Order: sequence, then structure tokens, then C-alpha cells
Amino acid sequence: MVLLLAFITMLIDHIGMIFFPSDDIWRMIGRISFPLFAWGIVRGYKLTKNKQNYAKRILALALISQIPFLFINQDLFLNVCFTLLFWLLSLWTIENKEINRYFKIPIIGSFLALADFFHFDYGIYGILSIILFYFTWQKKMTVVYFFVLTFLFYDVNYQNITFHYHIQILSVISVFILYFTPIQKYDFKMNYYVKYWFYPVHLMILYLIYWFVR
Repeated sequence: MVLLLAFITMLIDHIGMIFFPSDDIWRMIGRISFPLFAWGIVRGYKLTKNKQNYAKRILALALISQIPFLFINQDLFLNVCFTLLFWLLSLWTIENKEINRYFKIPIIGSFLALADFFHFDYGIYGILSIILFYFTWQKKMTVVYFFVLTFLFYDVNYQNITFHYHIQILSVISVFILYFTPIQKYDFKMNYYVKYWFYPVHLMILYLIYWFVR
């Protein structure tokens, strides 16, 4: 149920981005999707028996998805799967006992800097969000932590220390849904191919529809 809701809200978000860019309601609904995917990727990481294969699948998905992603965005952005991949690298750094703890922060910092420099979708915010889910797994205080993280990234203007509304703050709704409703109890196994191919395929389909109707 969690991933199904994530896919539906992501689809709504991308429909709005491509076909109704001046109508914010589509994008507002779409803010729900990313935290649900973040929760799902952490859950998958915790359950998988082969973390190397898990990373390889995400890398393959990132490379395949980049083609339709560039068609739609027409900018030198890297899709969100690269963000997920760098989260995995950051987590491996954290978990690796052979790496001196004093080196872990600069290594993770370099991953965050690269994500920002190459304009990963959700960038630093995305990586930190998934790390947050990993360390606060199944804790209701995650709602508070995630709200603070989102507020600091999107609703604070650091040039003159003022606050403003940004629709990304609505993503907290999905975290509330995760931890204060029974949605997790109704989760079910999604078809392997649907789970991994929905992202690039739906981007390509939307782009083709847009190309024909414009």
C-alpha cells in the first residue's frame, strides 16, 4: 500500500509538471511521494539479503531512467535514483567499521557536495531524508525530525533570515500517514518488474503523450 500510494502521487506530480505547470494542486499532491519512496528504499535495504545487488539494481535504474528524465526536464539534472544510490554509499560509509570515524564525515560530505554539484533530484535534502528514515526507523518522532529538516531546507531564506512557505513542507503529510495510520499493515508485495520499471516507463509514456499533443 505504501509503494502504491507513492507511485500514484508521483504520477500525479509528473502529470502536473508536464501538462499543468501553472496549477499547483498537482505538485502539492506530488509532495507526498518522495518520503514514501524514502521509507520504501530503507525498508528494502533492511530486508535485502544482498546489498551489492540492491545497489546494482538502483544504479541500472538510474542510468535507464536518465534518458526519459532528460527529455522531460531538458536540464542537466540527474534523476532521483542517483540520489538513492548516493544514500547507499553514505550508509555504507557509516556502517563500515574499517573506515576511521574521523574520515566518515568528510567522505559523506563529499557525497553530499557531489549530489549538489551535479544537481541530483532532491540533492542533499533527499540523501539526508533517507538517512533520517534509516536511523529513526519506526519511530513516531520521525515526523518532527522530517518537518524540521524540510523546513530548514525549503522554508528558510538564509540571506536575510526570513521564513516563507514552500510546497515541499506538505511532504510531512506522508510521514504522518506512515506513522499514525495503519497503512503499513496493509502493505503487500508489488510485482518486481512493476516496482523497478514504473519510474522510467511512466516518464517515457508521459513524454510521448506530451510530444504528440503539443
